[in-house]
Amino acid sequence: MDRSVSVWTMLLFIAGCAILVVAAWNLPNLARWGDDYGNVLVFLAFFMMMSIGGRWFWTGIDAIWNAVRGRNNA
Repeated sequence: MDRSVSVWTMLLFIAGCAILVVAAWNLPNLARWGDDYGNVLVFLAFFMMMSIGGRWFWTGIDAIWNAVRGRNNA
């Protein structure tokens, strides 16, 4: 039973958490940025940032969960 999580996965998890916190912190700025740069561009940039952050966050959660449960991290 492999109960470890790679350092790279944990770094991505931490980066994903940071991205999601920064995104949440900047929610009030979206309307102003939409006025300055265009709603579509701001939406696409915000969506991409949240997608990447969410992907890294859930990759870390899955790896941690599998290590806790003792599953192979394939």
